[in-house]
Amino acid sequence: MRPLDMYYQALSLIAPRSPLVRSRILNEALHGIPYTRLRKPHLGMFQPDSVLGWSHVEGTQAVHPSFEFRARYKIDGSGRRETGYSGKSSKVAILGCSWAFGHGVNDDETFAARLFRDQSVPVHNYACMGYGPAQAYLQLLHRVDLKQAVESDGVVAYVWVPDQLMRAWRRLEWIVLNSWVNPHGPSHPVFDLDNQGLRHAGLVGREGATVDSPLLPGVVERTEWRITTLLISAMHELVTATGRQFMVVVPPLPDRKQDQAAGQKLAALLAGSGVPCIDMNHEVNLRRSDSGAMFYRFDEHPTAAWHAIVADSLAKAILEYTAAKES
Repeated sequence: MRPLDMYYQALSLIAPRSPLVRSRILNEALHGIPYTRLRKPHLGMFQPDSVLGWSHVEGTQAVHPSFEFRARYKIDGSGRRETGYSGKSSKVAILGCSWAFGHGVNDDETFAARLFRDQSVPVHNYACMGYGPAQAYLQLLHRVDLKQAVESDGVVAYVWVPDQLMRAWRRLEWIVLNSWVNPHGPSHPVFDLDNQGLRHAGLVGREGATVDSPLLPGVVERTEWRITTLLISAMHELVTATGRQFMVVVPPLPDRKQDQAAGQKLAALLAGSGVPCIDMNHEVNLRRSDSGAMFYRFDEHPTAAWHAIVADSLAKAILEYTAAKES
């Protein structure tokens, strides 16, 4: 183990269990500075992928060290996050990013694992840290055999959060941030707009990134929204063509104006497209006293408390949606 990784591991054994965990100054000094100026902890669970940019190494285990948590991850033999369910096909297939993967919580604390353990719903979790809508669609095209991996009356649930907007196209900020995957080559999958809708451009690196022109501010974000909705519609079409059901899940988001607005915007855009969307934020707004416990204070990813809420809400939504389709 490299010295910096030894440091991260030692820190995660001490800080999360001590009063230090409440200190913003100590978090920045002990974790934030090495994390941003040196590198992230090396987890050993990712590999370059010619289609997705990166993917999980099958059959690996990792300990994720942080100032606020020490989480254990297990990747199964098919490259999925462990949920406790090992069957060939599942009732629910989860797509998404680190929020759906369960960044910062142990295997048995994720909402996917809770669905199986507490609700007896067979679940496979295909989510991966850093993924956006392009990877989710490409997974369905090239990596997930829907007819084999999802039961005939099963559901594919794509968990979308505002962080994924910047990953939807060619934003320079995101491509630079994620260049660790392949420092000397392209690692970000891109779809561009053309007259027919979407055109797959393959993987791009910094040379293929885009920033707004000072004369045309906001073009990148507007393009990201357009591509996001088109990719979601493409996922919906691909899944439903096999007889399976597809839904987008906007999970509980931080109580910040920009996050809440983005979640509401996606739900509104999908409302007119025929794509089912489960927005969990209106129900969580009624229990804001719990919101502080749902997210790590500095890391800002969801805690085990958030995953428990999502598991309960998603189980209810799947039952209601399935019943409505059958009737």
